[in-house]
Amino acid sequence: MKQIKQIACLTLAGIMALNLAAPALAANAPLEKSETIYTVMNPDGSAVSQSVNVHLHREDGLQGAEDKSSLKNIQCTQGEGGFSQNGEILTWNVTEDDAYYTGETQQQAPVSAKITYSLDGKTAPLQELLGKSGRLNITIDLVNHETGTANIDGEDRQVCTPFVTMVAAILEEGCTHIKAEHGRVEKLSNNTAVGFLCMPGVKSSLEGLLPEELASLEDYLIDQVIIEADVKDFAAPTVMLACATDARALEEDNSLKTQLEEVDSLQKDFDQLTQAMSDLIDGAAQLRKGTGQLQEGAGQLHSGAGQLDSGAAQLNDGTAALQAGANALNSGSISARDGASALKAGADELVNGLGSLQSGVSAFAGACTQLQSGSETLSAGLNNLNGKSSELTSGAKQISEGASALASALGAESQLAAGSAAFANSLENAAAQGAGAQLLSPEAYGALLQAAGVPAEQQQSLISAYTQAYQTAGSLSAGLAQLNSSYASINGGIQQAGQGAAALQQGSANLYKGVEEYTQGVATATAGAGQLSQGITQLGQQLPGLTNGVGNLAAGAGQLSSGAGSLRDGNAALADGAAQLNAGIGELAGGAQQLATGIQALLEGAAQLADGSAQLNSGADELEEGLRRFDREGISKLTESLDSKQLATLGNTIDEMERRLEEYDSFSGTPENGEVSTKFIMKTVAPEQSQSTASNETTEPTKEKASFWDRLLGLFGLDK
Repeated sequence: MKQIKQIACLTLAGIMALNLAAPALAANAPLEKSETIYTVMNPDGSAVSQSVNVHLHREDGLQGAEDKSSLKNIQCTQGEGGFSQNGEILTWNVTEDDAYYTGETQQQAPVSAKITYSLDGKTAPLQELLGKSGRLNITIDLVNHETGTANIDGEDRQVCTPFVTMVAAILEEGCTHIKAEHGRVEKLSNNTAVGFLCMPGVKSSLEGLLPEELASLEDYLIDQVIIEADVKDFAAPTVMLACATDARALEEDNSLKTQLEEVDSLQKDFDQLTQAMSDLIDGAAQLRKGTGQLQEGAGQLHSGAGQLDSGAAQLNDGTAALQAGANALNSGSISARDGASALKAGADELVNGLGSLQSGVSAFAGACTQLQSGSETLSAGLNNLNGKSSELTSGAKQISEGASALASALGAESQLAAGSAAFANSLENAAAQGAGAQLLSPEAYGALLQAAGVPAEQQQSLISAYTQAYQTAGSLSAGLAQLNSSYASINGGIQQAGQGAAALQQGSANLYKGVEEYTQGVATATAGAGQLSQGITQLGQQLPGLTNGVGNLAAGAGQLSSGAGSLRDGNAALADGAAQLNAGIGELAGGAQQLATGIQALLEGAAQLADGSAQLNSGADELEEGLRRFDREGISKLTESLDSKQLATLGNTIDEMERRLEEYDSFSGTPENGEVSTKFIMKTVAPEQSQSTASNETTEPTKEKASFWDRLLGLFGLDK
């Protein structure tokens, strides 16, 4: 029934829309004409007198404006200059924008009323009921005289020109329990006003075209109104009518206009409704299918979220291990940086020490030259001594003294022997350390840098510096080994020389023991001198190698110092990178933890989504079934109950009434290119009042926004 009521509202809207259309005139029409037809009625509704008031307006003044009027006895009531008349053409000489005139006519108003009165069920003229008491009934029958025959869809129909008509009655004090079906009742001071909004003639024009369900339209499609009241000392009421071709002339609300324009396409709307219902059912089926897919996808999402949660746990464990490794790398890089600094310091000390050693070797080479010369002299002397026995004693003394000095210089406790032994030990240790040093290969060092996350451009420079240091360390190790081997022979010769000097000293000491020991002593001394000379010769032969070795060792130590500096700088950069890597892995660990938390929330949400999608799928099934039932039991029956041919005839009839309304543009005449609005005002007078009750008492309606009653009373000058 709700849908039927909506259709009823649309149909009523279409009828009311006819009264909202202003006459279709030229867009450039400058003259505006407003007609008000005043009719004084007897208590039974018959006309007593009728006059017409006309208001002309033009924005640029009425000078030369031409009006058309069929009125008689036209009088200008406002407008200096007046007009000249030629037949029905009035030419105005007024310079102002406005002018007013009145006239008379015998032309019948389009709507008339028949008023009957009854008291306690007995009908009688009003005069006979005045002063009595009882239950009063006032019946007002409206007649639309603007009707005609039109052929609509092959059938002749009586069609009227629709006029919006307001009916009002003012009941004097003493009227109570007032009833007015389809009307409104309001208290006005000591009196009571009863009002109706009618459209006389429209109901009969639409007879047979309105579905039975549209009975609610009777509130508007009425030709008769009835007022009931309990009266005491009944006084004559005042009955008033106002009608117009345009509802706006009565300032009635026209808010229904936007809905009324849809009546002509009502059948099309029902076709669209049927199609829309079919589309809605198809959409519900697609929704059900989609919710099924959503439910399946939600299950897959929940399963995938579980796998993602497991992966997140592994990622969390991996980041923890990675962080531990980064911590170790950071610690190791710091140690490597510190070790490289220590290596650089040691290499610098080695360079300085090798400089001192190189100076000592040069000094030792000079001493060896002197030693060689002395050895040769000693050997020559011993040979000469051995050949000159007579000079043996004197020579033995000299030999004893020389041997003593030589023993002091070459003996085990001598500075030369101690220095040579200490240098041999140092050289041997250095050679052992150089040869046994375990350094990472350049390839292993590059792998370490790459694992630490050092940028590629820094890796290349670090590997190059390390390779140079590595090669230098190899060269230094080889030089130390060669120097150690050469100096071992030298140190052996020095030991031999020391031993020979000791023996010479001992022989010189025993020289004085006897002639028997003389020969042996000389021979021993001669042999010792030969060994000494041989050892010194060998030492002289080894000195160039020792000097070159020390030079190579010094050069290698310089390269080692340079390489150690590069290694120290590279390890410092490595330490910084490791620190940054450690910090980044810390952030990664935090992010992995957050990721694990988020995935856990996703897992819970996926479970909720799976449950919700299952419920949604169930609801979609219910929705589809409900829509199909609604279509079977509601929409289909609704559309089937309406006759499309009947609706088409209804629309065509409304179109015909609209056409008639557009053609009825004026009561007294329409000027060329003029805009005309017309309204009719009717009012009853008491039986004792004379017919001279003029329309002069009637004023124009107020321009301000007012209530229905204010506007209605204003039309009759009763709002003062």
